[in-house]
Amino acid sequence: MNTNFEQSQDAFEFTTLKEIIIQLLQNTGYLVDGNTTGIASGFDKIDELTKGFQKAELSVFASRPGTGKTAFLLSLLFNIASKSGKTVGVFSPERSAVKMFNRLIESETRQSMKKISAGGIKDSEKEQINTILYTLSKAEIYVDDSATLKKEDFYKRCKYLKNKYGVDIVLIDGFELLSCSTISDVELNMEEQQTVLEDIKEIAQELELPMVVFSHMVNTNALSNGMPSIQNVSEFIKEVADSVYLVQRQSFTDEANVVIAKHSNITEPVVVGLKFIDSIDKFVDCTDKGGV
Repeated sequence: MNTNFEQSQDAFEFTTLKEIIIQLLQNTGYLVDGNTTGIASGFDKIDELTKGFQKAELSVFASRPGTGKTAFLLSLLFNIASKSGKTVGVFSPERSAVKMFNRLIESETRQSMKKISAGGIKDSEKEQINTILYTLSKAEIYVDDSATLKKEDFYKRCKYLKNKYGVDIVLIDGFELLSCSTISDVELNMEEQQTVLEDIKEIAQELELPMVVFSHMVNTNALSNGMPSIQNVSEFIKEVADSVYLVQRQSFTDEANVVIAKHSNITEPVVVGLKFIDSIDKFVDCTDKGGV
């Protein structure tokens, strides 16, 4: 019998156990990434308590002005995109994409962009720097630094990010400015801010994407050296957000805390201790040395 197997052009499809398990996990929301059922923040204790950022949910991180809002955003961005390998969309009306990426590079390499660009890296450091830059280059991060975006534009760009690049999560720095005509405009009043936040949540639900918003605390004068609470965010944030996190950094020390003030997995606020490495402007777990 001459079956001539080698010349056969038939194509067959086979189902693997891996495909079945992945589909099962995606459909049920069971354990996906270590201790998380969603997108891991990269901070172990926070992920243990919250199980990560969930699809269609809105999370808000708030901090005092000048105490590390952008540093925390970049730390979170690095954890999600580089360490966990997720695709991240970022809306940054406060800061250009170039400035954001430069600051991230400086934080991870521990070198200034001026020094890197000028070729001032020592020969003994070049291999390590190149390795770090190569690792960062593989991170799937897409930044939109438009100074103003209406709801329709924001929705279209988020949908495009999801359909075109497979974005897993969206981070928003300075949501208060999303509907201003220019970045220098007076910030929106409370009612307008609430509308913007509600729009973001609606879009998160429609696109089934976790969205993380960064904002500032209010009524911080009464804090002194005390721990922030849910009372330090605007009333509408308490109502609209699915979860609220308060970032606190102690002056002149490396101590930092994140207060999980609102979350479906907790019945009362929980304080998670972190470490802030001032020399590289980065938040890490207490046991982490901050390297890539």
